[in-house]
Amino acid sequence: YPEFDDRLKASMREETRAFFAELLHHDLSALNLLDSDFLMLNAEMAKHYGVEGPKGSVFERVDLPRDSYRGGLLTQASVLLLNSTGEDSHPIRRGVWLRSRLLDDPPAPPPPDVPELDAQSADAAGLSVRQQLEQHRNREACNDCHRGIDPWGIPFENFDAVGNFRNDALRVTPQKRKKIRVNVSSNSVLPNGKSIENINDLKAHLVSSEKRRFSRALVSRLLEYSTGREIIFADRESVEKLTDQFEANEYRLSDLIVAIVQSTLFQTK
Repeated sequence: YPEFDDRLKASMREETRAFFAELLHHDLSALNLLDSDFLMLNAEMAKHYGVEGPKGSVFERVDLPRDSYRGGLLTQASVLLLNSTGEDSHPIRRGVWLRSRLLDDPPAPPPPDVPELDAQSADAAGLSVRQQLEQHRNREACNDCHRGIDPWGIPFENFDAVGNFRNDALRVTPQKRKKIRVNVSSNSVLPNGKSIENINDLKAHLVSSEKRRFSRALVSRLLEYSTGREIIFADRESVEKLTDQFEANEYRLSDLIVAIVQSTLFQTK
């Protein structure tokens, strides 16, 4: 990634902050975190994404065309870079992140003796990450966990480690250091049987069918932040009540913040 440097990395981080600020300051629905018809970009991020945008360093709102694969948190470079190896995408990390952060459903940690994906061997060099995962799931110790993780991570495969869109991935064979191109695919079947063709299908599914779990996750995260502690089972009733209010107020962050400040959990922290 010859164009990646610390300045671009800082802009990636600032994009996400500017996006959240736009939702908060303009009282927009938090469902925009799952999918949105706009981005917050400066000149550097517009160039990185290959879209028309601002010409300066200040982040501005940029409307997206209807068929864009950008929008929301899932395709922001900061999130994609965070959940990569630095060299390539990592659907396991991306799937775990989605389940943990957006659906309040963190998978159990892997057993200590479970091996990593073998991406460095000569046999694996010509395989897509999907094919490597299929081999990984052939191990009985790996299959139980991965069948609940991989389907959420595979739809991100059209995005490389730094958030660029791609149809194939560059691999380097470990012996001859030869560069080869391997096709990537993003179609998946979620654990509930829902077929997903690409990242837009995944975002549409989250917005249409996972609003409750997303709302609960966001409520829980903001409660943890505001109270300075982890949310425990005894807090469940309060979390559900706040989630009900959040949904009734059309997912507005401002109303959620007020509700949290007025809650017993916050006032007795």
